[in-house]
Amino acid sequence: MTASLLLIVNPHSSKKATGRNWPKFEPALRRILPPFNVARTKHAGDAIDLAAEAADRYETIAAVGGDGTISEVANGILNSGCQTALGIIPRGTGSDLVRTLSISHKLGGAARILARGHRRTIDVGRATFLDPAGEERSRWFINAAEVGFGAMVSDAVNQPGRWLPGPAAFMWAIIKTLFRFKPSDVTITIDSSSPRTILLNNAWAANGCYSGGGIRSAPRALMDDGLLDFVVAEHASLLVRLSGLPKFRSGKFTEMRHVQYSQAKTATFTAETPQLVELDGDVVGTTPVRFEVVPAGLTVVAP
Repeated sequence: MTASLLLIVNPHSSKKATGRNWPKFEPALRRILPPFNVARTKHAGDAIDLAAEAADRYETIAAVGGDGTISEVANGILNSGCQTALGIIPRGTGSDLVRTLSISHKLGGAARILARGHRRTIDVGRATFLDPAGEERSRWFINAAEVGFGAMVSDAVNQPGRWLPGPAAFMWAIIKTLFRFKPSDVTITIDSSSPRTILLNNAWAANGCYSGGGIRSAPRALMDDGLLDFVVAEHASLLVRLSGLPKFRSGKFTEMRHVQYSQAKTATFTAETPQLVELDGDVVGTTPVRFEVVPAGLTVVAP
């Protein structure tokens, strides 16, 4: 029987546990899923190329990995121009996208959702930024992007040698970055509004509700409303920022006086001192950056 499903597996995900446990994961998945083929990533960026090359041969390509792997597979599908659906079996540190999509964090539960094959169409974001070489690049993001503090946190979480798991890794990185981050003046234009310049702590361009291992960073976000949610936090005193930490997981930090919440189709961020930009948990470059929504841009397998 010809397989209509491809699993792109990141063996380094979940602190390399996915690779170590794949000999027992694969038979378990074959008992639940329809016939599938497997491709393994070796380096960062591999999943983009693997998905783009395979998209015209499979009805569904599923990412087995964290938010970064999911984002790469989605980028490959989108770059191909095919109507292939994105499937997800989460095996990562944050697994924030699956929270919004109500996909189980457990291997068997996620596989059963994938096997049922229910599809829905979601919006995607597109970011245009400067890569580390100073060249302009564009890339899709599925869940959320950040400018400033949060990108620095993602960079810390992704450093080799990280020993804390999941949400604890993000919280430790947040606390460490609180004492290292130096804010900068950033000029922001949202849709056709007048530009405004603020001393920026962090900004989210959100398609999904969650980021940072369960932080409810954009509590009003919907993945099919044709809009991105822009949450902009101006720099505040250390005491104010520390007082906001307990409010992250509930999303109530968005009600604080130094935080502005808006929904729009586009936004641009420019700064004299370049600020880090991350997409779906991976730091990709710096400002200037433009974010835009692409309505109904991707089909996913989800409840």
